Amino acid sequence: MRIFIISLFLFTSLMAGDLEDMYTSAIKEMNAEQFTSTYNKFKWGGTSKRVAVSKSSILFESKARESIAYFNAEGKLVRLDAWLYNRGDDGEMPQKKFEAFYAKVIADLTVKFKVKPKKSGISGATRSTAYTFTLKNRSQVSLLVGFEKKPRYRADFIALVLRNYTKKDNLRGKTSQFIVKKDNSDVLIDKIPMIDQGPKGYCVPATLARIAQHYGVDISMHEIAMIADSSSGGGTSVRLALAALKKNYARVKLKIRDIRINPPGVYYIAGGAQQPISSSKAKELYDGIKDDDSKFKKFYKEIKKRIDKGQMVAWSMVVGLLPENGTPARQGGGGHMRMFIGYNEKAKELIFSDSWGRGHEVKRIDAKAAFVVTSGIYDIIP
Repeated sequence: MRIFIISLFLFTSLMAGDLEDMYTSAIKEMNAEQFTSTYNKFKWGGTSKRVAVSKSSILFESKARESIAYFNAEGKLVRLDAWLYNRGDDGEMPQKKFEAFYAKVIADLTVKFKVKPKKSGISGATRSTAYTFTLKNRSQVSLLVGFEKKPRYRADFIALVLRNYTKKDNLRGKTSQFIVKKDNSDVLIDKIPMIDQGPKGYCVPATLARIAQHYGVDISMHEIAMIADSSSGGGTSVRLALAALKKNYARVKLKIRDIRINPPGVYYIAGGAQQPISSSKAKELYDGIKDDDSKFKKFYKEIKKRIDKGQMVAWSMVVGLLPENGTPARQGGGGHMRMFIGYNEKAKELIFSDSWGRGHEVKRIDAKAAFVVTSGIYDIIP
């Protein structure tokens, strides 16, 4: 009997994870430091301490691909996600397997939360199917099930989400409070959340999710990826992604607008396909730009005036053509999206940020070099 009890305890422990108890605890009352010290699997994704990530958390017996805690600039938890499956990281999942997976999770959550979920199809920016549990502490926790039925069935994600946003978290009209002016003449926006796109081609969803979370807009990288129809291998077409998001403004709650500029042209057409110019061609264009070049001056002015309001600028460009952040140019590169977060007039530099995790929060590029490698710049505001 003693051996049986011990064995049963070990079996039960193996079935239990750390995430299910988090969602029923008083995490809404914790500040950022209390949260990460209490749940030490969560590590800060960047120096701003706005996003903490765990890659080893478990919901019942299922390991979450990643769990993400989002905080506002004052350290209040605004959202907690446990991503049990997402197409970008995990690849395609057959319909039957996908449906069996989330049905099991719903059953386990129903037992754990001791309440039946309410099903709806209007949760979040993607209008994903949601199974929402109203807990005894009046918190609502939703299992988001993202999928498309047409033109063929496509599983996108399964995520357990706790939201804790209020109107006060929306920074519309309050962005200038994050402008920092340094002794070295840097002018930049501080406390921007870091969301790491990982190895998949999610530069557009990650960049826009960072901007959205900074402004207090409730949307994640994976939800943006579903709207934009991103793929892990091929990345995301900036043009198509932004067009899809513009069309879905009522869901996304972000205004997206092209900033009209006229860069030298970082692409050319060969064999009916768009190709980036070479490093040598980029260097030639760079050498030909004078300080009084009207097109370059407009480009710099458009970025500067937005930074001076505390507004980041989404930047589509080609990497590897010209030196940046003190690193020599590589021999050509691919399309990418970043964000401009500042400038330094004395050094004639623009300050940008990549969505590649810690260490990529603040980087620099010669302003003329940035102009040469640009394919577009965009307003992204709440």
